[in-house]
Amino acid sequence: MDEKHLRTFLAIADTHSFHRAAARLNITQAAVSSRVRALEMQLDVDLFTRGPGGTALTEAGHHLRPYAEQMLSQWHQIRQGLGQQFANRIALRIGCQLSIWDTLLVDLTIWAEEELGKLPLTLNFDHESNALELLRNRMLDISITHEMPAGNDLTVHELPPERMILMAAEPCDLNNRDLPLFLNLQLGPAYDAAVREQLAGRSGHLFLGNAAMALHYMQNRGGMAFLPERMAAPLRASGHLSPVSGGQDFTVPCLAVYEPGGPAASTVAQVLPGLDHVLK
Repeated sequence: MDEKHLRTFLAIADTHSFHRAAARLNITQAAVSSRVRALEMQLDVDLFTRGPGGTALTEAGHHLRPYAEQMLSQWHQIRQGLGQQFANRIALRIGCQLSIWDTLLVDLTIWAEEELGKLPLTLNFDHESNALELLRNRMLDISITHEMPAGNDLTVHELPPERMILMAAEPCDLNNRDLPLFLNLQLGPAYDAAVREQLAGRSGHLFLGNAAMALHYMQNRGGMAFLPERMAAPLRASGHLSPVSGGQDFTVPCLAVYEPGGPAASTVAQVLPGLDHVLK
């Protein structure tokens, strides 16, 4: 049922005149008549009668009036409530390719709230899908990835690379015979090369693919994993994790990729400084 039809119905009921209802709504009398006919056809009833005393509601019209008033009141409350709820949000879909950046998106949300007075609307943590394809299919507006896109349809904003450090739940040396279980997060080519070079055949591997799961496992069952320095530093300072002696640091590229001419390009420009800030 069209909101305009109900407003027109109530205007006529209040003014007892098609002419005065048209003036109140700032539309033509023909438009008023057209809306009433459409509403009567939808309900299959006559809503008004015209006589010497003006326009009056029929019995069906009297029955409809309180429902129409209630429906419009509820619609006003819904529209006002949603407007207030989403007024301070950025309509931006942000995703990350690797699980080590899940917390980065949360940090970006906090930055946007504090610096812009707004919150990103959607955060995407789907690590199975290809981030660049999600961008090209416009399922994301910006993606944090380690992959440099081919072609020139996407713009790349280079962020500080992630320095990865081999950390363990207990102090240990990479040259020892007995090493804790290695939790393999499968973080791309640079990560795979470092794992092959430093850990091939030296430890059993548990493939998790999720940094938060690896940390939880290490804190409850032990083990070791390559973790981003920014993630490992507070755990190292608190004594919960230790760097593995003999482990070699390496870096994973961190790129913010987006479509330069996309519908969200101006909004992306607002949050890029936030990404630089939280990764500095």
